[in-house]
Amino acid sequence: MKFSRFAFVKLCFALFLTIFSVPGSAAELNNKEAMQGLESMHVIYDIRKSNPNAMLVYLKGIESNRSNLIKEGVEPYQRIVFIARSVKFITTQPSEEVEMQYGPVLEKVAAQIARLLELGVKMEVCSAATAAFNVDNDTLLPGIKPVRSGFLSVMGWQAQGYQLVPVYD
Repeated sequence: MKFSRFAFVKLCFALFLTIFSVPGSAAELNNKEAMQGLESMHVIYDIRKSNPNAMLVYLKGIESNRSNLIKEGVEPYQRIVFIARSVKFITTQPSEEVEMQYGPVLEKVAAQIARLLELGVKMEVCSAATAAFNVDNDTLLPGIKPVRSGFLSVMGWQAQGYQLVPVYD
């Protein structure tokens, strides 16, 4: 039996969750100890995924993070910076190759990005990366702001108190 790389990653992740999952119902689970004394959480997600299927999983995870922070009584302030190959999947005009290979998932990525924007998640994209991967900044999905450098954004938001969550391959 031959597995695609994405199917293999999903299988490994499912096995990981099965092996290391904590017994108990979801209603019992919380992060009270880690969130003790926090009223808000400022987080910057540095997204550098080279596969839109995997990127979509993490974008949904960001929504879940938001929901879970709220359940813990912590107000979320979330930002995303798209860097590297991830920029190929956040445009209204993907390359022919990207469209042929990932067309259906690109629509799901766009819908999840729109959902996150509705929830108040702020998004930026590295213009050096868009230039490197031939993505026209004028074709970015609505709500994603191009910036000079994704690295500078990550550094700047961290200097302003945002906690880094790396989302890399």
